[in-house]
Amino acid sequence: MRTSTTLKVPAGLIAAVLAVASLAPVAQAQNSSVADKMNVPFAFEAAGRHFAPGVYTISLYSEQTMMIRGNSNAGIAIIRLANDGHPATRGKAVFTRYGNKYFLSGVWFAENNSHLLCNPSKAERHLQVAAAQPPTAVELALLQTGR
Repeated sequence: MRTSTTLKVPAGLIAAVLAVASLAPVAQAQNSSVADKMNVPFAFEAAGRHFAPGVYTISLYSEQTMMIRGNSNAGIAIIRLANDGHPATRGKAVFTRYGNKYFLSGVWFAENNSHLLCNPSKAERHLQVAAAQPPTAVELALLQTGR
């Protein structure tokens, strides 16, 4: 008599593996010529992930994806490109602050005509609705140009 074993894998895990696998060719094919570092003195969220204070490299891989990489954490954020019409004079990262919570909202690379807009996470959308006070924008200068 022959028995078969069925392995149950959570759907979320399958979706995550497929998402990372689909980005691998993009990451390899894309010239990561747009990359800068930022030193963030506070914990923040981006792409639905929590990041501790520290130094992070921001890399643009395609018109829809950005990699955020630190010493102990990394994430891929879905982004939108916004055309500024003229190059930025300096690189900066902008965070939206709700009380003591920070969310990465945009990145400007020096000498680039476009900037990156991060899609708000579910947690940020919840705070947008529930916030008693309007959010504050916090700007940090990018540390270096990695071109």
